[in-house]
Amino acid sequence: MPELDAAIRTWRNDLARQDTLTRDDLDELEDHFRATYHELVETGIVPEQAIILARRALGEPQELATEFQKNDDPWWRRFVRLGWVMFAVSWALPVHTWGITIFDINLGEGVVPGVQAFLLALMGEAGVIGVLSALTNVAMLLTCWKPAARGRRGILRLTALIMGAALLNGSWLFQVDSLNELLVGYYVWWASFGAVASGLVLRARALSQRATPAVVQ
Repeated sequence: MPELDAAIRTWRNDLARQDTLTRDDLDELEDHFRATYHELVETGIVPEQAIILARRALGEPQELATEFQKNDDPWWRRFVRLGWVMFAVSWALPVHTWGITIFDINLGEGVVPGVQAFLLALMGEAGVIGVLSALTNVAMLLTCWKPAARGRRGILRLTALIMGAALLNGSWLFQVDSLNELLVGYYVWWASFGAVASGLVLRARALSQRATPAVVQ
């Protein structure tokens, strides 16, 4: 039916502009649209009115996009959440055997926990690299701000930022005199960036299938 097909093309374009729905999502929603339309027509409703009611029954584009975000691929969310947990835990774990901490707390021969290592680095005790490494924690915090609501470009930019942070933080392996200086907290903290980056890559890959609006004839 030409009228139905034209209405669906327009509707799909409206959905595609949400920037978070894939082509598979739109195909699934179109199936629901057509099924709802045919059910309405079978009850005696005229086609023109059935199109309006079918679209209304499925909801507004923004509402549908939000609902699909809640039920999208859980794997990327799992990686990102795992990274967040590792990141949070690392702040309480021993990071480096760097003498007495700035709070003058002696933890097993001067073991420095994550939060104190961060403050020491931020204050310039480890040079420019240390300051930059400390600031990468800000990048991690950015990933906590509604990652599911970001479009593909936003996810790609965030992924590049986290990957760059992970590379920078990995440079500590080559700066210490001995790897024995780096303790479990460092490795958990460093791995947290990798976990979050992996989740964002999965999210970007899914969004690469995002449907783009077409010109409705």
